[in-house]
Amino acid sequence: MTHAAQASNGKPSRGTEQPAGEPPEPTPRPPDGGWGWVVVFASFMIHVITDGVTYSYGVFHVEFVNYFETTEQAASWVASFLVGVTYCSGPISSHFVNKFGCRAVTVAGTLLASACLLASVWVRSLGMLYLTAGVGTGLGFGLVYLPAIVSVTVYFERYRSLATGIAVCGSGLGTVLFAPFISYLIHYYGGYRHSMMLLSSIVLNCVVLGVLFRPLSGPAPRAERLSLQDLGAGGAASQASLGSEGGPRRVSCGGGAINRSDAFPRGSVHGTRKRSESLGASSEDSLRLRLSLRSLPSAAAAGPGTGSGPGAARRAPRFSLLRDPLFVVFCLSNFCTSIGFNVPYVYLIPQASTLDIDKKTASTLLSIIGVANTLGRVLLGYVSDKPWVDRLIVYNCCLTVCGAATMLCPLCPDFATLAAYAAVYGFAAGAYVSLTSVCLVDLVGLDRMTNAFGLVLLAQGVASFLGPPIAGALKDASGLYDPGFYVAGGMIAVSGLMLFVIPPIQRRKRRRAEQLSGLQAGAS
Repeated sequence: MTHAAQASNGKPSRGTEQPAGEPPEPTPRPPDGGWGWVVVFASFMIHVITDGVTYSYGVFHVEFVNYFETTEQAASWVASFLVGVTYCSGPISSHFVNKFGCRAVTVAGTLLASACLLASVWVRSLGMLYLTAGVGTGLGFGLVYLPAIVSVTVYFERYRSLATGIAVCGSGLGTVLFAPFISYLIHYYGGYRHSMMLLSSIVLNCVVLGVLFRPLSGPAPRAERLSLQDLGAGGAASQASLGSEGGPRRVSCGGGAINRSDAFPRGSVHGTRKRSESLGASSEDSLRLRLSLRSLPSAAAAGPGTGSGPGAARRAPRFSLLRDPLFVVFCLSNFCTSIGFNVPYVYLIPQASTLDIDKKTASTLLSIIGVANTLGRVLLGYVSDKPWVDRLIVYNCCLTVCGAATMLCPLCPDFATLAAYAAVYGFAAGAYVSLTSVCLVDLVGLDRMTNAFGLVLLAQGVASFLGPPIAGALKDASGLYDPGFYVAGGMIAVSGLMLFVIPPIQRRKRRRAEQLSGLQAGAS
């Protein structure tokens, strides 16, 4: 879900055409402040609004079941379409950002999402609600989400991780605020229709926020670009800085761009290599860093004949990744996680209602998830950046705990225990949001990261369509929400447990590489 400045057919996008044989124009210098902090604020508020609405759809679920007199499974498709289309619309949003810029795409996506929410007020069938509140709103949010991240990425370099982290924290705050707010609106107006109308007007505020994404101006030295640590800013940051296609990239936001073919400054690469050397030859973290460093450019610019860097990524077939056992396991893990990930957001409030907890009180459970998730993103991301921490182990353990807690959710007898579950789930789920792309870099290397992340996002999008409807079908068949939580939790737990096979595979691959290196040294 990123923003190549050139289309897949190799033709330059509008405003980036260069005469044949001439290097591209220098890109604007990231100011690392100034108007950039206004952009961060705008992105933060966009996350508050869009993710706040998305992750609060569980409040509407009971209303959809009652109003349309339908099954749990059928009603759950509304949220599934919303989340799944938002994920899968990344390439579409990327294309429009390249062509029209961040500001225009944000405004257009906002108008589409707001119009679809407003149209949901007058629909008379569940099928039309799928199109308006699900597909249409999801596509609008997808168009808004990408430029909100891209704009922050373009405006910051030295403080890019901090700025992006601040921006994406709006997601947790949105969940905290919108869940009880929507519950109040439904109670006050006696139905979901007026609530949808007010949400439509609230979403419309993203037009003003999108206008704040003004393009950069002024050239920057070509050597100043992304650094390796920028990849640790979280899943959202990686989606903004890494493409779903291989090859050199230019990240455009109106008039600004980042050239992926010259993405790593020599100072950052040199500093990272020195860090690897200082860890010692036997250090696990050193070995992990060296594997990633194979894909980094050397101090001299890599020529077209080198076997690493963006050129190699462009030449490597995307689906060759499916022959890499490490990537296949990781991709399958993400698929399993995404099947269960959205189930608590949709069914935790209905589950609480079975314990005679009123809707207003039950809606605070989503707020607890939002607070804990925000803390988890920040703290787990901070801890995982420490050189003595194995990020993959943190990631695996959090997924396993998240799944185990979800499986135990049906055993909670009252609000207090449900609140404890919401806190554990929200905190542990923060690792899934913030560490997925970082762990993927460690596993496949930076030269294959763009293609790998695109396939992972595809797996997440497909799985997001399936999770809530599966839980809804189990509720219709059994009359209880418990089986849905068992399946969702089991899938998340399995997704974490299966990743523990990766370290042995890595050790085996490392031994083979060392043996091959020894044979080559002996032959020479």
